[in-house]
Amino acid sequence: MTDCISFPSEELPVSFAADVVVVGGGSAGCAAAIAAARNGAKTLLLEQSGCCGGMISRGLLPSIIYMTDGKRLMARGICKELVDRAVKDMDFPINYEWQNIHPESVKFTLDEMLREAGVQVLFETTVSRAVMQGDAINALKCVHASGSFAVTGKNFIDTTGDGTLSALAGAQFALGDEEGEVMSPTLCSMIDNIAYPNDSASGIGRREWRQALEANNAPVDEHHFVGFFKNSATGGIGNLGHIYGTRPLDPESRSQAHIQGRELARRYAKFFRERVPGFARSRLVYTADQLGIRESRRILGEYVMTQEDYLARRHFYDDIGSFAYPIDIHASSGQDTARQAETEKKMERTAYPPGENYGIPYRAILVKGITNLLVAGRCLSADRTMQSSIRVVPGCMITGEAAGTAAAMSACSNTLLRALDIKSLQRKLVSNHNFVNAEINSQEN
Repeated sequence: MTDCISFPSEELPVSFAADVVVVGGGSAGCAAAIAAARNGAKTLLLEQSGCCGGMISRGLLPSIIYMTDGKRLMARGICKELVDRAVKDMDFPINYEWQNIHPESVKFTLDEMLREAGVQVLFETTVSRAVMQGDAINALKCVHASGSFAVTGKNFIDTTGDGTLSALAGAQFALGDEEGEVMSPTLCSMIDNIAYPNDSASGIGRREWRQALEANNAPVDEHHFVGFFKNSATGGIGNLGHIYGTRPLDPESRSQAHIQGRELARRYAKFFRERVPGFARSRLVYTADQLGIRESRRILGEYVMTQEDYLARRHFYDDIGSFAYPIDIHASSGQDTARQAETEKKMERTAYPPGENYGIPYRAILVKGITNLLVAGRCLSADRTMQSSIRVVPGCMITGEAAGTAAAMSACSNTLLRALDIKSLQRKLVSNHNFVNAEINSQEN
């Protein structure tokens, strides 16, 4: 039995008040905050680390992928703007299908975009409690080096990735499969001093890894090897391997995953030095500050997106965006090598032909039972199959921008989020260059 202790109640100063409060400064949170501010709302963004971007900055994610459906650009709004601006410093051609990025360019660009929009950002600030008033959030308790303080707002957006704010507010959620197993995370790493032998920029090292597995001399028994991605003349980032068995809501397990991830990074770097052309004098220069969690809480919304929606290419009357990334469920166990090897084959089988996509309904970001809370990014309302598609960066930014736009429209018109006119929201999103295709096959779904 776990010991418990009661903490005394406390009065806190209301240090900040806003129309829209966004919790979590990853890709979804930045899109949400920028959209809210551009649409006239006084906006506050709370981020627990010292920079914005999440996985595309401190998480060292090497690429932003699948912004298109093979024919049309799906992530047309703030996601496209971020890529266009961040890639300018990289001397790389823009490729909206698979755009390699550099984390420092992302940090600088997001700082600029947030500042230009007028977003107030509080770094190194953690939310520890949601104070409820009936079925609405009244205030947040925040912790900073300066102490504890309160933040109030009209509408709140959970872009924490783990659904932390929603859980603090009492929202229902699902976790993992029927047995509670979740996809395994990765800790990305940066390698420099590479003499690239050719123009290849993505998936470097995959051939050599397959050969090592076949010869039974790979340093790690890993059958789902994503690869290494070039992001400068002599450097790049590895999205390499998995930290199997990690429990994302267990503080000890998650802490151990960081340690194990750094050790794996050393072993992969050694493999590249010894086996991959051009890497003989390379060196591991940095491991990510943020663990690449692929799956944790999935918050229950007014609609739960499902595998059937994906397979049917379903669109909805309340679409707020469209997406087309394949089903991409990574294995949970290091012993399940068959599932590891099957991941990319399943992606190929379920991938849409060019030009096909599915819709994302507004109801999937409306948190059930809480009137002034939206959720965006990988913790939105979906089953784990659909979550495995929508969880990547463009999907996070599409839903983040829609959430920020809706929250601002609601706050500025004193309209409840659920009473917002969906056609007005869709028109606003389209006017801001987003792809909304609500008329296709919606059938009032």
